[in-house]
This record gives sequence, structure tokens and C-alpha cells, in this order.
Amino acid sequence: MNGTDYLPEFPKFRNLAFEDKALLDTLFKQMQPQISELTFTNLFVWNEAEPVQLSRHDKTVLLQRKRIRDGKNLLLPSLTEQPITALLEDLKKVTAENQPEMLLYGIDAEQAKHISAIGYQAEPDRDNWDYVYLSTDLADLPGDKYHSKRNFITRCLSTYKCEYAKIDAEVVDDCLQLQTQWCNLRRCDAVPSLEAENKAIKTIFDNYEQLAVSGGAVYVDDKLEAFTLAERLNDDTAVIHFEKANPQITGLYQLINQWFCQNALRTFTFVNREQDLGVPGLRKAKLSYHPHHMVEKYLASIT
Repeated sequence: MNGTDYLPEFPKFRNLAFEDKALLDTLFKQMQPQISELTFTNLFVWNEAEPVQLSRHDKTVLLQRKRIRDGKNLLLPSLTEQPITALLEDLKKVTAENQPEMLLYGIDAEQAKHISAIGYQAEPDRDNWDYVYLSTDLADLPGDKYHSKRNFITRCLSTYKCEYAKIDAEVVDDCLQLQTQWCNLRRCDAVPSLEAENKAIKTIFDNYEQLAVSGGAVYVDDKLEAFTLAERLNDDTAVIHFEKANPQITGLYQLINQWFCQNALRTFTFVNREQDLGVPGLRKAKLSYHPHHMVEKYLASIT
């Protein structure tokens, strides 16, 4: 399904469906997105927690997502070559009077500059900037700056018998069992963001063969203790959506990260490891891998 006529005309939206995959995959391939949110997998698996809706303006596809923490609507970067200023002016003309506040999310610095020039206020959204690394850095951990990472891996391998496995249908059940154990340990049911992630991970495994994802796992003493999931974001970048490991096994997170990049992501120049959400520990961990660059994102109110 590659046409857009079946989508409602803005300001009307309708809910995302799996049948939209063909259309969105085609548009994303044309667009070559940089931000981690713009894959069908990301939109689909988080859809229960952060509902996604689609609309169109002429031939431009619009994606709207409801933010989990405050229920506000986010308009993601439009899937079009139309200049953002012209698109916003067009949307403003047809916006219904009762349209709730909408935030334009994920625009880059250049786009923010342009829309600021026509009266919209755009602010950097640092907590949602994506961390992007050279795939060779993550796979090889070269030089002194990765000395501690290599030490953690050496400690893990000298203490346990570890084996890498590509995730296929036979491995999925083991991954789901680890996810359940991880959630029981972290009390996911009491933390909305962790429960939302838990549902997203279960959704990706429930649809594993239909989604364009690849995964790697590590068995420790013959028991699956770590997994990670990624997909192509654009022609030279993979995006890692999820990474889980038994936190009681020292060095396992470093090991699954390296082994997956060695075995599955070497054909990419870059690896996008998504954002830190403003969580201090997560920010420290992502910075410790020395990102090649950040994908800056800006947020602007457009109503």
C-alpha cells in the first residue's frame, strides 16, 4: 500500500495499523531519517503506550504521537520534501479551532532556525538527542578510551562460559523469559515507563518475523542472559532499540554490545543508540562510549 489517499485529510487523524508498514517503510527509505523514532518498528511497538496516528496534507504524510508522560500530542517530522515553513503555514490555515496544543518534535537545528524566523518558538530538547557511534568503535573498542570496557568484558569471559547467538524463532522464547525476569527484578508493573517498555519488547518479539529487525543474544553457562534488537535507520546507520542483560553478571552489558556490533552491525558506518531521556545514569553510560556525534532534536509549539 504505497498511496496516501486512504489516509484522512488533516486535521483528522486515524490510528496506526500494521497495514501502514509498506507505506511508511517506503517513505522512510526515501527520507533517510536521522532521528531514532522514524522507523515503523519504533512507532508500532510503542503504539500502546504512546499512540500513533496518521493524517495527510495533500501528498504529505503526517505522524502524530501522544507523549506518555503528559499526554501531549507530538507532530513528528513530516514525510515530505516540502519546506517545513511552508508546511506549517499550510497546516495553520486548516487547523480546527478546537485542535488541542500540538508540539512539533524532532526537528533539527536548521529547521528550528527557519520556523523561529516565522514566529514559532523552538527549543533544544537535550534529553531526547540521539547518541551516534562509529560501528567500528563499538565493535573493536580501540585505544585507551575504551580500556575499562575491555576490562569488563575480559572479566566476564574469564568468569563465565559465554556464547553468542543470532536471535531466531527458537531463541525468542528465551529472550521473553529473560525480559520477564528482568521486569520482576525492576518491578516494571510499578513504574509506568518500564511497563511501557516491557509491552514494547513483547510486541517486537510477537511480530519478530514480520518486522525488519535483527537481534543478538548471549548465553551464559547455557542460559540466555542478554539480548539486543536493532534495525536499519538509513543507508549508513543502524538503530539499537532495546538492550537487556542480567545486571548481576558483571561485564555482560559491555559484552552483548560489542558482540552484537561485531556480528550484525559491521556493514553500517554508524550505530544510533537512541536517547538518554535525561536519566543521569543512562547519560553517563552513553557518554562513556564516546559518541561520534549527537543527533540534535528541537521542540516547538505550533498551535
